[in-house]
Amino acid sequence: MEIEYPKYDALLFDLDDTLYPLSSGIARECGQNIKDYMVEKLGIDKSKILELSNSLYKNYGTTMAGLRAIGYNFDYDDFIHGRLPYENIKPDPILRSLLLSLPLRKIIFTNADKLHAARALEKLGLEDCFQGIVCFESLNTTNRDNNNDYNNEIFDIIGYLSDHKNPVSALPKTPIVCKPSENAIVKALEIADIDPQRTLFFDDSVRNTQAGKHIGLSTVLVGTSQKVKFADYALENIHNLKEALPELWESEAKPEKVRYSGKLAVETPVIA
Repeated sequence: MEIEYPKYDALLFDLDDTLYPLSSGIARECGQNIKDYMVEKLGIDKSKILELSNSLYKNYGTTMAGLRAIGYNFDYDDFIHGRLPYENIKPDPILRSLLLSLPLRKIIFTNADKLHAARALEKLGLEDCFQGIVCFESLNTTNRDNNNDYNNEIFDIIGYLSDHKNPVSALPKTPIVCKPSENAIVKALEIADIDPQRTLFFDDSVRNTQAGKHIGLSTVLVGTSQKVKFADYALENIHNLKEALPELWESEAKPEKVRYSGKLAVETPVIA
């Protein structure tokens, strides 16, 4: 008799605005911190911040990745989060119960740094619910070491994009690896040692789920009940997980025994 194996053996979760709601205000404050940093530390004219931020986000996935691409140099640790209202992130015993009951490997995959990930998970009460965390440091170890070697000549992306004769594909490349880059997702899967064909990817970003779908992941768009082209499932709230995907609880996997080949053990969850 042929054995029927579960469809998935790993779950890959985004963190911000996926495991806790956008209404927490963390994303808004993080965005404001970035804009303040651009003015105060990088000397960018305040009147240009909004247009520049939007262009960088649209073309590079994150403002940080875009700033590095166009020639700005800065300390990564000083850039990202600053002071955030972590008190707005409340413990989530419902999600904790759901995650702990899932008999599958569960990995966090975030563009954020490890300190932010640790703080957010602690506030949620979920710090022991995952077998690993792939974060900014995991994906950018080489780039962090070579931070001061990058060219500081500033590329005028606004002026460039206003000339429609120039293709967007000719924009300068960023040294930063992050979602929604497909390379970032491939690297995260390699770090966590998981098979994309047997992994379900949860994210609140349409662009991230689209990139995940392109490399073979099954995808769940979180934050809306409206299913989109590149999402296999849509969850208005992460609490709807068991209702939408009851089959995940049918696996016989034992996540507490997982060790990543050549990587960190389960007891040290940040994979960097």
